[in-house]
This record gives sequence, structure tokens and C-alpha cells, in this order.
Amino acid sequence: MIAGPHREWLQARGIPSDLAEKFGITTVRRHDAYWLSIPYMHDGQIVNRKYRRTAEKQHEMDKGGKLCFWNAEALKGARTLVITEGEFDALAAIACGFPHAVSVPNGAPAEKADDPLNAKRYSFLWEMHEDALKAIPSIILATDGDKPGQTLAHDLACILGKDRCKFVEYPEGCKDLNDVLVKHGQRAAAEVLTLAKPFPVVGLYRMSDFPDGVDIQAMPTGIEALDEHMQIVLGTFTVFSGYSNMGKSTVMNTILAHCIDRNVPVCIASFETLPKPILRDGIARALLGCSFEDFPHHPKRRAAYDQIESMMTVISNALDDDEDITLEAYLELARIAVVRNGAKVVVLDPWNELEHKRNHDETETDYIGRAIRALKRFAKRYNIALWVVAHPTKPMKMKDGTVPPPGLYDIAGSANWANKADYGLIYHRPDKTVNSATLSVVKVRMGLPGKCGVVHTCMNAFKSRIEADPYA
Repeated sequence: MIAGPHREWLQARGIPSDLAEKFGITTVRRHDAYWLSIPYMHDGQIVNRKYRRTAEKQHEMDKGGKLCFWNAEALKGARTLVITEGEFDALAAIACGFPHAVSVPNGAPAEKADDPLNAKRYSFLWEMHEDALKAIPSIILATDGDKPGQTLAHDLACILGKDRCKFVEYPEGCKDLNDVLVKHGQRAAAEVLTLAKPFPVVGLYRMSDFPDGVDIQAMPTGIEALDEHMQIVLGTFTVFSGYSNMGKSTVMNTILAHCIDRNVPVCIASFETLPKPILRDGIARALLGCSFEDFPHHPKRRAAYDQIESMMTVISNALDDDEDITLEAYLELARIAVVRNGAKVVVLDPWNELEHKRNHDETETDYIGRAIRALKRFAKRYNIALWVVAHPTKPMKMKDGTVPPPGLYDIAGSANWANKADYGLIYHRPDKTVNSATLSVVKVRMGLPGKCGVVHTCMNAFKSRIEADPYA
């Protein structure tokens, strides 16, 4: 039975107490306080309970209880299913004429799952409800209107299939379905569900089809002077170019060391640099911020090695140089690094060292265009920042003996590098004998953080890092 104060609380939320009692919701005393007890049923048996305090927003569940939909019985015979973020939103749907309404047991996640299909928080969908869910032709995702709610809707649509899922839009000032019921009544709440819109079909959209986007996930590069021009952004494809033997590796070492120092797992395909000791020690020096001379005796050298070991995976054929790595093989190895090791920044250094196998009658331009599309799909699908180091064609010296900086259109093979990149970054040292260089951001795709511009840098030999040139 529901106690008086709880009845008043439900009434204030627009939910009749007799409706709540119909679903077994009662008042219980635990921890020296009164809680609403919300049973979770599956196949006619109570498999879990959620406890809710109304005086303050506090939830608990039975220890060892199974996760399943609240009101899972509503799955049976449903032609249109409403999935909400909380039990009282589901009760609001039921109260306004949508009896086939359920709630997820564990609310919304703080962040979008990299792989929703295999995320543990969603495993109950298939463990408890697989057959019933497969039989439902239409699903309305009435999650909360905030960022976690949008993330939950995105994840559920990915798992259940966007072709049968719809999303809702709430009136201004309302955060969820129960809020609509309280502020505008049953008719308005029912209208929110009735007017739910299909998730977009790939390739054909109206602007109103799109749910609000998830925030761009970005982090600094580790080169402070560069950060206002570009950042490391998940889901993007960055082309990094510059002539050989000018110091691009030091730039990458600085960036990768910064990621590792922030506990961001990385994966690098290193074909021109020996993994040991050159690659490892270069990143370790940048990680420690020490000079080449101080490094062999640095007291934290072993700790830096251990940190690199735990945070970095390497794609290489150094242990079997007879084994050529094609684009497809590289992407499969990178996929394993992302799934198994959690890599979020993936680097291919350099592009020309892959074994490039073109299709019959495929031009180099066509091949590179196809390859870049595959790389960009990979970055978006796995939500990683993918960087490719691509060498430009041989430079032409000016009359004064200097070499002008290359552009993305100078990269061997195709203008696709310039046209398809999300970010384009060029490193250039006009005079190899002088410790002065430029990092030029020559491409920033619209909507991404940053702007085109040139940053003057130098190699700080005392820290083994690229930094702003104090004399520029």
C-alpha cells in the first residue's frame, strides 16, 4: 500500500496512486526511512526492486537482482513500444493512453558507448527480452531531453535498429515525459508520443529528422601554441605532412606522449622508425620532459617505459619484414587495438609504407579516394582520432636555396588528401641547420574546433618536445 505522503507526491507528478499500486508500487520502510518500492517483474516473477526516496532523489536496487525492463509484461503483443528513462515516465505514458510502455532499469549513461551492442549496461536487452523485442515493429524512445537522455536514445537506436525507432521532442521548458504531463496535461503528453519522429534513414533526411547531436569530444594536442588552431577530436581524420627528415616524428612523439600522460590509449603504425629503442625512447623522453643526455640516467625512465607499455600498442612488421601490411590488414589490426586495448588516438606513419593493392583498372587517385573513405568510416564508427602521416612529393628549391613549405595538394598520389581531410597539418623547417619550424593548420572542416593558421615552433632539447619558438 502506498502511504499518504507518497500518494501526494505521485499526485503532484500527475500519476494516480491507484495506477501505481496496480503495478505493485508500495511504501516500505528501510534504512530508517520510507521509500517507494518499485518491483521489476519478468515471466510473472519479481526479479528485482528499485527503491526511491521522494524527499530527495535517491535510488537503490536489490543486491543481486536481475536487470530487465520495468513493466516487461508490456512487451507482449506490443505493436508500438514506448521506452523511457525512468519508471515514472513510463507511468506517465500509460496514464495518457500508451499501455505498452517500459523503462530501462539503470537510467542514462554519462557518455555514448563506443560499441553499444556489446556494452554491459545494455546486455539485459538480449539476455531478458531478445525474442519479445524482435517482434515489435515500432519503438518510441521517450528518453530525457538532456545530453545523457539523447545518448541513451542514440545507443538504444543503434542496438534495436534505427529503421523501427522514433525519437520525441518535448515542449520548451520540459525535460521528460512526466514533466510534460505535470505542466501541460495528458493530452500534451500523449501528443509528444503521437508525434514521435523516425530516426533518419541513411542517405535521405529532413532537417527535423535529426535528434540533437552529442557534443564534440576533443582534447589538446600537447603543443600549447597549436591548440587554438586544432585539437585531437574523436571521429575525425587528420592528414599530417611535411618533407622527410625535418622532425615530423618529434611532433608526433610530443602529441602521443601528451595523450599517454593523460591516460588516453594510443596505437601507432610505425614503419620507418624501429619500435625499440627509437620510437619507445623518443616518446619516453617527451613523456618525461628530459634531454637526450639525461634520459639514460633518469630516475623515472623505467616508469615511463611501463606507462608506454600499458597505454600504447604498435602496428609493425619489424618482427617479420617479409609480411606486407595492406590497408585492409592495417584497419583490422587497428580495430583490434581499439576494441581490445581501448585506443582512442590511432596513427599511421607513414602512408607510403603500406602495401597498396589497387583493384583492376583502378587509378591511383581512385584508390586513394577509396582508401581515405575507408579510413574516415573507421574513425567515425569507432569514435577515434585517426592521424595519417603522408609525405609530399620531392620539393623544389628556391633560388636562395630554401625549400617552400608543402601543402596537402603536394602529397603524392591525389588531391583527395586535401579534399577529404577533417584537419590538415603541415610541419616545415626552411633550414634544417636551424632549430626553427612552422606548424601550419591548412584545413579545418566546418564545425570542428580550430582555425587555419601558422604556429612558429622549435625543438626544446631539454624537454625533447616541440614548443612555441620564443624568438619567432
